[in-house]
Amino acid sequence: MSSSAGVPVVMTADRTLMADHRTIFGGMVASSQTTTVPRALMDRLLAPPSRLAVAPLGLRRIEAALLGDGFSEGEIAIAPVERLREVIGPETRVIAVSAGEACGLGMNSTTMTAITGGEIYPRHLVRELMAQIAHLRSRAPHAKVIFGGPGAWQLVADDSLRRALGVDHVVSGQAEGNAAEVFHAAIDGDPLPTLIEGLPVAASAIPAIRGASAMGVVELSRGCGLGCNYCVMGREPMQDLPEETILADARTNVAAGLTSIGAISEDLLRHGGSGVNVRPERLMALLRRMREIEGLGLIQTDHANIISVAGWSDEQLRELRTLMVGESGARYPWMNLGVETAAGALLARSGSAKLGGVAPGDWGEFAAEQLRRLIRAGFVPMASLMLRLPGETEADVLRTLAWVERMSGEPLMIFPVLHAPIDGSPAPTRADLTSTHWRLVERCYDTNFREVPRVFFDGQTATGVPLARRLAMQALGYGQVALWSALFAWWGARAEA
Repeated sequence: MSSSAGVPVVMTADRTLMADHRTIFGGMVASSQTTTVPRALMDRLLAPPSRLAVAPLGLRRIEAALLGDGFSEGEIAIAPVERLREVIGPETRVIAVSAGEACGLGMNSTTMTAITGGEIYPRHLVRELMAQIAHLRSRAPHAKVIFGGPGAWQLVADDSLRRALGVDHVVSGQAEGNAAEVFHAAIDGDPLPTLIEGLPVAASAIPAIRGASAMGVVELSRGCGLGCNYCVMGREPMQDLPEETILADARTNVAAGLTSIGAISEDLLRHGGSGVNVRPERLMALLRRMREIEGLGLIQTDHANIISVAGWSDEQLRELRTLMVGESGARYPWMNLGVETAAGALLARSGSAKLGGVAPGDWGEFAAEQLRRLIRAGFVPMASLMLRLPGETEADVLRTLAWVERMSGEPLMIFPVLHAPIDGSPAPTRADLTSTHWRLVERCYDTNFREVPRVFFDGQTATGVPLARRLAMQALGYGQVALWSALFAWWGARAEA
């Protein structure tokens, strides 16, 4: 939709959130790049413009909330940065921006910049997007810029950056409950506070999306509730969305051409359960209903928890894989699990309930066995580790290093990330990493250099990515292997000195 007069409500996001990512893994890889990667590779290979009209799931939820509360389809336009000129004009009153990284403070961002240098691309592209909006605001003199999304907390903590980016209002948290009220007020010229707390709704009231979500993601649940003090979701109890909402969202994506969807949750394996208890039959019943959607291909996922794996039998895990892969031909479906550290006592001090009833001294071996069970069921686990957790000692790092070395022969991926405080305190930097940390990172990536290319290529094949693009991505990946190997050796030597 376009109009020389503009559209009253314009929604947008940076390119990494609106690109042609056929897989969740592809989106993760693109969002992990820093400006040391040439821009042409980002624009043409890693995050090219989408062939379909997609938007981040969060924007789709806000769009649905607005349409359910007095707005018409003709009053709302969701547009990538290259189409903003078509939809911003004198009638535009709200320019809503969603972003995952405004300051580059997230765990992945701080880790990648520490390893490779440069600026994380999501932050870089947010600044470019906001510069474009600032240029176009002359066409929409009455428009207010409202910033939200998973990265909004970073602007809440940095008012000078908010002003520099040209943001009038920041909405933090989920906002389906008051988005329409905020947008109506902005359109009517009513005063609004600079910082607005989003009002969530009960899971049963979350509106079904009206258009395709980026990467075909479909929300199965919200929140986690395990209490980890390094994660905002740890404070939010886990709530499952109604099955009919989940199925409606899946159908919307498949109908739009995104036939491979992402079933996202903070803990996929706990969907349908209660508290920390799992009910595998509930999730598998949902997936069977999804499989009835004509044209549905691969069902991808992102997160699960180690203790939840323990609640599934080996047979149930194998059936889960079958339901997710379907007839897509995928050979290496993956699942991200937060091991965090092999030092269970350190993890326990983080306020986390991730250990369940496992004794801290047994955590490393317990986590290893659950990963092996996933491997035997046909998954390629992606284990995440966290460096520089508060209170971490050299003995903790050595214990985790030994754990990685024991697991290095298994078909899995291990991604270390720097702890990123959510209270606004300074995050660890490259200077805080010891030579032991660098040995740990290098050993993790020795495993990743072996496993990531095949998992990535397999996912792209199963989701219909053209062969030329798949081969180009493999070539880029192997180039980065050589570069990163040299960087690990360099930074490890400097830390030793």
